[in-house]
Amino acid sequence: MQGSARGTRVQVFLGETEQEGHTPRYLALLEYLRREGAAGATVTRGIAGFGANSRIKTSTILRLSVDLPVVLTWIDAPERVERLLPGLRSRSGSGIITVEEVEIAGYGGRRLEQLRFDLQVRDVMRADVVSVREDAPVRSAVEALVGQEFRSLPVVDSAGMLRGIVANTDLIKRAGLPARLELLAAMPEAARAAVLDGLPERQVGDVMHGEPVTLRLEDTVSTATRRMSDSRLKRLPVVDDAGRLAGIISRADVLRAVAESFPRGAAEGASHPGARTAGDLMRTDVPVVRADAPLRDVVDVVASTRLNRAVVVDEHDRVLGVISDADVLASVEASARPGVVGALMRVGGAPGGKARAADLMHPDAPVVPGSASLAETAQLMVAHRRKILPVVDDAGRLLGVIDRADLLHAASGALADIARLDAQDDED
Repeated sequence: MQGSARGTRVQVFLGETEQEGHTPRYLALLEYLRREGAAGATVTRGIAGFGANSRIKTSTILRLSVDLPVVLTWIDAPERVERLLPGLRSRSGSGIITVEEVEIAGYGGRRLEQLRFDLQVRDVMRADVVSVREDAPVRSAVEALVGQEFRSLPVVDSAGMLRGIVANTDLIKRAGLPARLELLAAMPEAARAAVLDGLPERQVGDVMHGEPVTLRLEDTVSTATRRMSDSRLKRLPVVDDAGRLAGIISRADVLRAVAESFPRGAAEGASHPGARTAGDLMRTDVPVVRADAPLRDVVDVVASTRLNRAVVVDEHDRVLGVISDADVLASVEASARPGVVGALMRVGGAPGGKARAADLMHPDAPVVPGSASLAETAQLMVAHRRKILPVVDDAGRLLGVIDRADLLHAASGALADIARLDAQDDED
């Protein structure tokens, strides 16, 4: 097996006779890790040592019954360690716990790229999910979403059972919200309050999707990747066996988990044949504006694609920055705001104004070379919390753009390659 994957090693140093109830503490820790789905752990017995009480303990023939030191070693994916470490710490008594990053060169004969895809949804989801009751007014859902990275909310009943999901598009099409949540967040507080005051008095249950696509706690990240890719959804609620809301998982969570798992090459017949680099996967129909483009042109371009963004370039096509719809709205004067909102929502013509693209853009927008691997591209996107990345050549000239949906779809295709290669191995 070639290559390696990042992992985390946790070691717990404790005494052999320490108990948790009537069970040796080291066995209680092993059972906790096994029950919670850890990859594996081992306990070793020392022949000599001393701890907090400074007494030397040894396994000499004359002192076989002494309290010898034992070490529990657990190696796992970083996400699972982060989730289980608090529980391990609370069960370790006086034990000393160390944590360090390691490289995993192999695991049970499985391919390294499988290690991340084999993680369960419970390992990478967010358990502190924001939800809304189905009998809540629509306004409360909007207020819970404004200013957040996410654009949808799970809808639950009084018992915490998942009943649906309400998203940005539901609020616009069914609840009468006149502007996307991104645009509301860019408005001054008084203007935003005026929009909210104008919402019809409807309940969330009246506008939600009543049969949302869901995941189970025990589903693998590979299942989450395929389901997101197939449904073209950005976030999926996670439920327990009883149907109660347990968490939420987003494209960013999945990409964070599998960023290192993209195969270095693509097999023939893959869902994305030859998609090994950002240049292979990028789309070339990029919404572009020059740095000196007037506001009218910027609004036209930003509103022309589902990305709701434009890449700003100079006269040599070198990337200078990125403009979002919220950047446009936040930069205009109050008198121009209604016209800009209408244009960005595609219900009116682009307004005039003195602002230029260079005045509106984020100049520190990260870019990715066309030669970068998909793993490097995903890692950069996650690290900078970006939804799109401009792809550039060695001179910084714009080649294309890649977004989260592109990467997620590529990850879904990679799963098919892995499964096919495993089937070939089984036949050999």
